[in-house]
Amino acid sequence: MVSNLSIIFMVSSLIISLALPIGGIIYLKKKYKVSLKIFFIGMLAFFISVQILEAPIHSYFLSINKTTSEFLLNTPIAYMLYGGLMAGIFEETARLISFKYLIKDRNDINAITYGVGHGGIEAILVGGISSLNAIIYSVLINKGGFQSVMEGALVSKDVISATHDQFVNTSSYIWLMTGNERIIAMIVHISLSVLVCYAVKERKYIYYGIAILVHAVINFPAALYQAGGIENILLVETIILILAISLAVLVFRKFSKITQNISEIM
Repeated sequence: MVSNLSIIFMVSSLIISLALPIGGIIYLKKKYKVSLKIFFIGMLAFFISVQILEAPIHSYFLSINKTTSEFLLNTPIAYMLYGGLMAGIFEETARLISFKYLIKDRNDINAITYGVGHGGIEAILVGGISSLNAIIYSVLINKGGFQSVMEGALVSKDVISATHDQFVNTSSYIWLMTGNERIIAMIVHISLSVLVCYAVKERKYIYYGIAILVHAVINFPAALYQAGGIENILLVETIILILAISLAVLVFRKFSKITQNISEIM
């Protein structure tokens, strides 16, 4: 059986993942009369850069090409560098293109609005969908219908058994981390959006390069965890949280004119 607390945390993560973009844009619209167009540009930029452009490259290097997949998946440092830099290059380039060609009014509020859209669609696609799937699986397990449903989907018995054990034996608090990760990611997306907006507005493109490196570094702990280089998930989450908060404080102090409102926006 999947514990009730685990399911509560799954539901909490689902709510957080949906509330971040929806609540964020509602607040910005009411408070600052922001353009929904910019919010949707952020969403579209993420979807195109990550789901359409980046994902097939990952599929090739991490699955189709056996030479690169074996090397990357068995070399934590290489996987860390590959994953972090790929995310940084694709997502920060999407921001750069958006602010250079699609968003003409380059101010802090519009940068934040873009960041809420960019991070919001990620929250829905990553946090929301995974949490919803977890809830469905948990209900099926607790009602005894999990195995029959999975067998009907032609899933192998080994995978069924491993998935069942994962849901039953995973500590409850782990399921809440999905929501926590989305909050941290939103802080990062907003901060980097402000930074890249500044780079375009002031034509100081060195900050676009810095954004790529910062994005990569923030992703490094998670990549190391995925590759087996770090085994303590709480350590990973703590490191990423510290990096995210440090980034936000630095960016809003140095590059933003609305530092006094950071507590309201974050």
